[in-house]
Amino acid sequence: MGEFKSPETVEAETMLAKAVSIMKADGNLDESELSVLRDIASRLGIGEGDIDAILNDPESVENSLPADPFKRALFLVFMASAVWADGKADDAEKQLLSEIGRSLDYNTEQIEAAATAVSSAQQAGGGELDPSLIAVQIASHFG
Repeated sequence: MGEFKSPETVEAETMLAKAVSIMKADGNLDESELSVLRDIASRLGIGEGDIDAILNDPESVENSLPADPFKRALFLVFMASAVWADGKADDAEKQLLSEIGRSLDYNTEQIEAAATAVSSAQQAGGGELDPSLIAVQIASHFG
């Protein structure tokens, strides 16, 4: 990789790589998960070539966690979206979500609140999940 990347790009690639790791935690990456992954990448401005590289080797991505409260909340929401992308959350996926949430300085209650909000929004259907709206709620409620 070796080329210069802005801090925002590195943070975005970190989010996508963590989402890939969560989705692969159950040993299966299905079409619904790939669809959510591509949606996350699109919202983060990550191109198709970079998506493929991250899918193939998520561990190769430089790790940079955001300091901004809204970006941290958005990161947590994207990770919760990755957990629920296939309609179910297994223990390995939930464990990774907890680890990532704690690395973002969230406690168990906050991580569970984000996961519940995402799960409820996805189960309600009837439209597209709005990660930004959920992130604003998380950031404003938990700061």
